[in-house]
Amino acid sequence: MLGARPACRGGELPMVCSRVAERIASFCGWASVLALAGCAHAPPVVPRDTLAVADGATQLVDRTTQLARLVIGQGAQLVESQGSSLTLTVNGVGTALRPGTYEGAVVLTPTENFVEQFNDMGVNESYIYRSALFVDNGARVAAKSVAAAVVGGSITDSAASDVAITSNEDKFNGILVTGNSNYTISNAKLRFTGNGGNDFKGFGAAIKTGGTARVTIDNASIITTGVVRTAVFVGGDSDVTVNNSTIEVHNGTLPADYKGGPITGGGGVMLEPPWVLGIVGNVRATNVVANGTAHYNNSHISAQGWGALSTDATQNVRLYATHSVIETIESGYGAYADGQSLDTFGACTFRVADYGLIMTGGSGIFTDGTVVNSGRIGVMMHSGGVGTLTIDKGSVFNTKEAVLQVKSSYPRIVIDNAQLNSASGVILEAFVNDDPHAGAGPAAPRGAGAPGGPPGGGPPGGPPGAMPAPRDIVVLLRSVTLSGDILDAMTSLAGLQVSLEDASLTGAISTSTVAPTHGTPTARTYGLIGRMTHTLRRVPAAHGVEVTLGHGARWVVTKTSYLAGLTIGEGAHLTTPVGYGLAITVDGKDMPVAAGHYRGAVVLSVTRL
Repeated sequence: MLGARPACRGGELPMVCSRVAERIASFCGWASVLALAGCAHAPPVVPRDTLAVADGATQLVDRTTQLARLVIGQGAQLVESQGSSLTLTVNGVGTALRPGTYEGAVVLTPTENFVEQFNDMGVNESYIYRSALFVDNGARVAAKSVAAAVVGGSITDSAASDVAITSNEDKFNGILVTGNSNYTISNAKLRFTGNGGNDFKGFGAAIKTGGTARVTIDNASIITTGVVRTAVFVGGDSDVTVNNSTIEVHNGTLPADYKGGPITGGGGVMLEPPWVLGIVGNVRATNVVANGTAHYNNSHISAQGWGALSTDATQNVRLYATHSVIETIESGYGAYADGQSLDTFGACTFRVADYGLIMTGGSGIFTDGTVVNSGRIGVMMHSGGVGTLTIDKGSVFNTKEAVLQVKSSYPRIVIDNAQLNSASGVILEAFVNDDPHAGAGPAAPRGAGAPGGPPGGGPPGGPPGAMPAPRDIVVLLRSVTLSGDILDAMTSLAGLQVSLEDASLTGAISTSTVAPTHGTPTARTYGLIGRMTHTLRRVPAAHGVEVTLGHGARWVVTKTSYLAGLTIGEGAHLTTPVGYGLAITVDGKDMPVAAGHYRGAVVLSVTRL
């Protein structure tokens, strides 16, 4: 057995350490162990030919041990020293410690524990992280890194280049960067198979950041398969920039004892989306939490289900994507804006099964020609959110169902120089949340948030409490030509204000009542959630729909519409398609189709001539 070797600092390979490594490599026939020689404070390496642990026996492994053959009997245990965890790699691949025979470049690596606490969803758990590369406060920490899981490339205190990390065991992290670190990961190839532990904490993520770390990821290829096996997790106050990279995640198999998570009453950590979102899957490609910031540039982010770019448990999150492709293959959303978050997409392409973006209090911006192609909804807002949605600068939405769906939420929506194309003919629909666990949802309290910003007040990125929140859903259409209906069946909770400026809309703007198109959805028929049939009619309620036709506005009314208020500005046009006539009544009295302000039970009747 070789004794403890001299400690080495930085990325150097002093001659004495290099010679020790060469002896080990020669002894075991594993050249990649040379990388261990450059790690400061790494445990001593023990080369052996074979280790056999008999049935029911216990074997202590208190230092890195290389083997040509490892035999673990039935009921046998390999244990580490207190405060440490043990990882098995075979030919550089992370492998679960189970009974069996392992041959090749077999390495047992004990590492010092890195522990984080999770206390949410009625769960109070401690997680012990193991990672191939651990970086803290600007230095790689050999005692917390499973060096044998890193194949090829080079690693220093500030960068990892051309490395490959492959793991086939659960809850193993690839690269973990935390503290006050500034780190660059270039040309990494990461492959992970097996379930993660908790994607609210990045437990099992291919790359996890925390603290105040600033991390740049260039030209990476990350593929994971497994439940909550996140590719990139951004937490704490960290800031991550991903350039020219490919991220791809695939579903795993839920644990046999999983009961559905906390939201639907099953308890425990959430391992899949609540069925009431109308989506399935069990892994989000990326997640940003707390005060994290993530930038995705010229990258491709793909998820089989659930979601591609997610935010959750936010305090002040910012997510940016430019010139990137964002997709969900079988089910799910392209992005999520939760709580105190702002998602911005510039010159991106979305190809999503269900939703381009889901907003629950956060805000979203689609700009610079971003294109969203959705198999269902463009943007869905639910759960009382009061954020702002902006779609501008040539962006295009192509959806099979409604472009915008508002469920018991109170957003401000700005559509400026954009195209909204709905195969169902619905530009926007609002109705009381059909989530059976949420109920109707509260009316928007004044001051709860701000137009243009997440809950707490102020525009996105602005100071809290800057402006009071509107009670109504506010929609501004500017410099657009749209065809489709704007329908409000949420009048029991809030009003809807629609303004047109230098804009044209061909369709109905009206209150309505709704009924589930295919019956009440259940967990088995999750895909029916949010599918409503509207009946346009006057709805006696505390709130209504008000339309303002400003400068250059043109509304071609295609169906009889029911309003609480109508303002026709000078030079605005209110008309019907060729062959149809229009009449206005207010509280049953005929009114001229002329500039003015009309308030009460306003009915715009469309009749065939």
